[in-house]
Amino acid sequence: MKMNKKLLTQASLDAYKSLYPADQKLQALTLEELIANTKGIEVTFNSLTFEGGPELLQGTALDCGLAIGYVVFDCVCLFLGASSLRGSLTKEAAESMAEAAKPVASALETTIAEMAKEGASNYDVACGVFTIIKTIYSGGCLGAVLGAFLGSLTWYYAALYGVTAMATIVAALATDGAAEIALIVITLATAGFLVADSVNAVEACK
Repeated sequence: MKMNKKLLTQASLDAYKSLYPADQKLQALTLEELIANTKGIEVTFNSLTFEGGPELLQGTALDCGLAIGYVVFDCVCLFLGASSLRGSLTKEAAESMAEAAKPVASALETTIAEMAKEGASNYDVACGVFTIIKTIYSGGCLGAVLGAFLGSLTWYYAALYGVTAMATIVAALATDGAAEIALIVITLATAGFLVADSVNAVEACK
């Protein structure tokens, strides 16, 4: 299998490095070293799994921060075309995601409330996903969120998927989002977890 050369470039690696200026090991990483140590695999987010068993949302057992963590994880999955990952989400990963997104939690709450409204269409929810990812990016939280999202991977593979994820997100955010939103709408037709998690988050954050 060949790596996605469109996304894995020196420019995308440099952009990913800019998220972690204090990480000396990452700053020293070259594109050639990354490719050599990941064996040129094709980056497919749906092929990822998380260690441990799934621990899904349990309504009243949630606090607001953790509930937001689940929603953010959902949004990252949907944005990257990795909806199958939701089934292996652990509570630990959700907690890490919540901590990563904490600086923009208030803004995320507002968007989550819109997605959870009764009668919200798949298009409305997909627009909410785009807004949440945009808020995370503009709020300077993308590095922490990607770190939490890819935390179960070995170092080189976390870097590989991180570079690709950032390139995907930045490319989508550079547009009006219409193409990305359309893809998310299609996925939402068979993935109801985001709406359920959003409703639970609204309840937990009251």
